[in-house]
Amino acid sequence: MIDHIFGRPNPSWKRGQVFLVLFFWTWRITKGNEGPPRILWLPRLNRRLQRFTPWQLILSTLTAVYALRNLDKILGLDAPEPLRNLYTPEYFRATWIVTGLDAGFATAMSIRPKWLRDICSLLFAFYYIIFPSAADEKLRRFRAMPTIEMLRATWNKTANPYLRLLQRGPRLSTCRKILLPRPKGSSYKRPVTAYLYFAPAEAQLKEATELILDFPGGGFVAMTPEHHEERLRLWAVSSGKPILSIDYGKAPEYPYPFAIDEVFDVYRLLVQSAGRIIGMSGKKFSVIITGDSAGGTLAVNVVTKIVELRSGMIKIRGIQSLPLPTGMVLTYAALDFNFGSWMSADQLRILRTEQSSNNIPGMREFAAQKDHLHHVSPLSMVPDRKHKRHSKKRSNWKDTLRGFTSGGEDSVGPRIMRMSTDEGSLADTENGDEDFSSYEEKDKPIKARVKYKYDYSGVNNSILRTHSALQEKQEEMAVALKEADTKATEAFGGKGGRTEPIGTRLTMSSRAGYFQDRIISPSMMRAMAILYIGPHRNPDFATDYHISPILTPEYILSQFPPLMIQCGEKDPFVDDNVIFAGRVREAKRARKIELELALSGKSARFGEDQRPQEIDVRSVKGVTSVEEMKRERDRLTNESEYDWVQLVLLADWSHGYLQMPTLLPSAKAVIDDLAEWIDSTFRKYRDLPVQCDLRLDDGMVSEGASDSGITVVSKRRESSGSEGVGKKSNNGSPQLDEVQKQSRIAGHTITEMELVRRRRLQDSHLFD
Repeated sequence: MIDHIFGRPNPSWKRGQVFLVLFFWTWRITKGNEGPPRILWLPRLNRRLQRFTPWQLILSTLTAVYALRNLDKILGLDAPEPLRNLYTPEYFRATWIVTGLDAGFATAMSIRPKWLRDICSLLFAFYYIIFPSAADEKLRRFRAMPTIEMLRATWNKTANPYLRLLQRGPRLSTCRKILLPRPKGSSYKRPVTAYLYFAPAEAQLKEATELILDFPGGGFVAMTPEHHEERLRLWAVSSGKPILSIDYGKAPEYPYPFAIDEVFDVYRLLVQSAGRIIGMSGKKFSVIITGDSAGGTLAVNVVTKIVELRSGMIKIRGIQSLPLPTGMVLTYAALDFNFGSWMSADQLRILRTEQSSNNIPGMREFAAQKDHLHHVSPLSMVPDRKHKRHSKKRSNWKDTLRGFTSGGEDSVGPRIMRMSTDEGSLADTENGDEDFSSYEEKDKPIKARVKYKYDYSGVNNSILRTHSALQEKQEEMAVALKEADTKATEAFGGKGGRTEPIGTRLTMSSRAGYFQDRIISPSMMRAMAILYIGPHRNPDFATDYHISPILTPEYILSQFPPLMIQCGEKDPFVDDNVIFAGRVREAKRARKIELELALSGKSARFGEDQRPQEIDVRSVKGVTSVEEMKRERDRLTNESEYDWVQLVLLADWSHGYLQMPTLLPSAKAVIDDLAEWIDSTFRKYRDLPVQCDLRLDDGMVSEGASDSGITVVSKRRESSGSEGVGKKSNNGSPQLDEVQKQSRIAGHTITEMELVRRRRLQDSHLFD
């Protein structure tokens, strides 16, 4: 309460208040009178309480305190529960444990030494699991202004040696860390760290020709393959294939596009060596790329760069072309960085002008708030406090105790206002006046932690956002908003009295709709975006498809290999995945029509003569001959949309379930289904690996509707005589429904149509 009275919310003030209260009452109990002060009825009450034993008094006091703290619940005045009916009970229980662990590990992250921190992390986590409301509040405060240490402490928690003992992963013959060199011609010299997992006998690795290349998620800032090891081990056993998981460079030390270039170098190295670099046969080579969350972004970028290279859109020294992967698996991928939180180029220009003019008092302090990379936390809007410089003095028990009670914040030292004297902190220049080399790593601002710096040699590679494009988009959205408001008003109060059963006409994005997600919050998304992009770029989030793969051009999407996309229905990134799947389908449809018209000698442009003409190969992008056009046309014709993209939405689940098989038993069935899709895709394209130009057979799945759930036929169903389940029937849908009924997680998947209906029902309570 002290910090509220003085109007200065501060953990140090709260800690001081606690010590003050404890000191006062300890002194009062030990040094004061045995009886209460002679005020009103207190002495009489004390005499009556003497008939009870001390144990009864303690229990009564604790019960009374508990009742007072929950008086609003007793009287039915408690606030509504925003998470009610949001998740399945099983998933909510898993997030309860995860939230308790995150709160405990975040609380203990400043404790030194490491062995004490590991023990205290579990002790605090146990407390927060017992008191989940305290865990939610503690984590809310940490996530409101996240630091790199907080994100890594909570997401890397499975590295705790005591917690690893609880994980039940299958044993493998090969599980080792390896270092890979960069391919010839690469502009990077840093070796790539990877982890190899293989279940069969190690001698069989020399005969392997098929590889699963995995890019693990972690918000671009945390988590290595070791933190995804349970899933990777299950995949290795289920598929029998070697799995190579990449520990790519994390931000902010290695900002964008370091990770993208690193995983592309790995793919290039593997293809050029046909897998021999990791001990595979080298006779032929087929690979399926997988990525979850941030790893999904990297996976899409690898395929995008391959298509750009094959079509001549980019040039890479020492290489002319690369084959496409056999397939790709994306799980709750983060594909859109256009959060609506970024300032436009015109707005930044005005701020720089006002800052340099010095006409407005306090403008320089206001501009300093916008320099996110000069703070310890990327979302901090106030100057950091000056921390003690790192000393090599040997720590003792006093330092350990001080670190234990400090809460990770040093309350001494003047405030630092890091402001440039020339162009200001909003200019694209680096401030090298301040030396942070003597600071501890956790106390350095983000910009001082960057290890890899790009040399532009005076060339400005920033892409400025155009005002006209943004203004046009805002006008279109305004028209759509007005139209939706009008229709909603007429539906609920207009003539005819007809009511709309599914809520409002306006549908929020998944990021806005699920802003209270228990795994990943909006503040964490913004922090990760700032850390990932780093100090070297000023990207256009509305057009840069390498940062936001959801914006990938249509031609590139039309060349994508078979794609499996899986996501929870209540995931903040579910819109990214649904829209990306739809864009891939639309791109392949358009490409198919373009090729058919070109081969028939007709133009695809509206209003032109449709009479047959001579085939113009130059009018079709990415092909050099008529035969090549026919092969691509035949491939698209013989494939169904289900072969192009399979989209699986898991009802009432959110983010991160692939890391929860111990807490969420159903996640193991989901992991197995992904492994079976990988294995089936390898079998389909085994005669022509990598390039995926083989005509597909229809032995695995049917040509079902594009908004179907899981329809991959599992191995146990195939062995029980259900090989024909996936074949196309005369009327189409019954056999597809049979596949869905037989799925081991049947009833847990939903269609895209059902997703839209549920999303529009989110706000229906406003009209009840």
